[in-house]
Amino acid sequence: MYRQYLRQAWQLMKQNSFFSTVYIIGTGLAISMVMVMAIAYHIRTSNMAPEVHRDRMLYATFLEYAWGNSTSSFFFSNRTAKECLLSLQTAEEVAVTTEPTIMSILAGDSYARLSGDGDPYKVSMMGTNDGFWRLFDFSFIDGKPFGEAEFQSALPRVVVSESLAKKLFSRTDVSGQGFLLDDVEYIVSGVVKDVSFITPSVAADLWVPYTCLPVVMETGSSERDLSGGFLVGYILPARGVSGQEVAAELDKQIERYNSTLRDGKIRLMNGLEGHGKHIIAQFVGGSFGTNTGGATPVNLVTIALCLLVLLFLLIPALNLSGLNASHMQDRIAELGVRKAFGARRMGLVMQVLIENMVLMLPGGLVGLLFSYLLIILFRNLLLTPGMFVMMTGGANLELTPGMMMNPAVFGYAFLVCLLLNFLSSVIPVWRAVQVNTIEAIKS
Repeated sequence: MYRQYLRQAWQLMKQNSFFSTVYIIGTGLAISMVMVMAIAYHIRTSNMAPEVHRDRMLYATFLEYAWGNSTSSFFFSNRTAKECLLSLQTAEEVAVTTEPTIMSILAGDSYARLSGDGDPYKVSMMGTNDGFWRLFDFSFIDGKPFGEAEFQSALPRVVVSESLAKKLFSRTDVSGQGFLLDDVEYIVSGVVKDVSFITPSVAADLWVPYTCLPVVMETGSSERDLSGGFLVGYILPARGVSGQEVAAELDKQIERYNSTLRDGKIRLMNGLEGHGKHIIAQFVGGSFGTNTGGATPVNLVTIALCLLVLLFLLIPALNLSGLNASHMQDRIAELGVRKAFGARRMGLVMQVLIENMVLMLPGGLVGLLFSYLLIILFRNLLLTPGMFVMMTGGANLELTPGMMMNPAVFGYAFLVCLLLNFLSSVIPVWRAVQVNTIEAIKS
């Protein structure tokens, strides 16, 4: 039966080429806008190297220090990170890194060059702890990451990207070689494949132990200096441990730390953020406190996104519905004859929906290809936080085929086709099959 429906749909497409062309183009344009949102959402939220634990990751970002009637917000300092984050027992791994934008703003630009007459290259630098390399999945092509001993001893070691190694040394097998980073000699520990700045939490040209950075180690070391900090934390809960348990332990660690302060207290402003909440905070901004009451901001944003998707589909669905209504007027006699020979109304509705779906799928393919083009052209706007793009200049926003072409994205596209087909077809088809059989045949 369904094979017959498909064969008839193909014949109708050939007989009504103008209608089919307009329908496919209209479907493609409608679907492309929704698929841009779906692809961007997938790229920013799915597990993607080096961020291979996004589905389990917890983010600790802003702290607030309150004393008297005054408050100030800041990132973690070396002291607060050590006391509150690195001592967590419920975590499988904790990575602490310098926050990319605040480092660029407050610490200035960094330059790398070979000793002697080498030309300096402006680089994006990130300070990390040794746990960073265990939590995130980088692909090493030479050497290895610096370890705990090198981190604790503040040895000037550096992991560089493949492209920076080629710029400095014209090759990538450079572990053990040295170069000057802001006029301090660092020894290359390892070389990794380039990391796209689509993953701004870990992307950089080079990575060093943050214990080597005076601006990090000298900030926030005393209570009077708690208004500063450059560090953020990434926490991977241990297997079988919930995010609530990690948050409870972190609260106890902060409470214990507060007992050492005389004038004020600190608190984690946004609570521990899951990946979705963290992304919303990056793009939308604002503070998502833990005691919001009622619907959480993440749920509200999710609802708003769903309503936006429905709106994007409803407007073209109305246009396509008018096109379908006009087309169904030409088929009322056909439907009347089929009803006269015993065809049921629901069977006729299903047949026309399948026929329209055959038209919808080429439009969906066109829309998907167009959405890929839009993602590539506007990737700075769609895939990275605005402040990060401003500070990095949108460097190396590389999109690989694996990021965009995967079963999840194709599944999104198919679901959008189904929804749009239903919204645009069901009312005109139902009204057509409701026409009295005799009147339908006469028409």
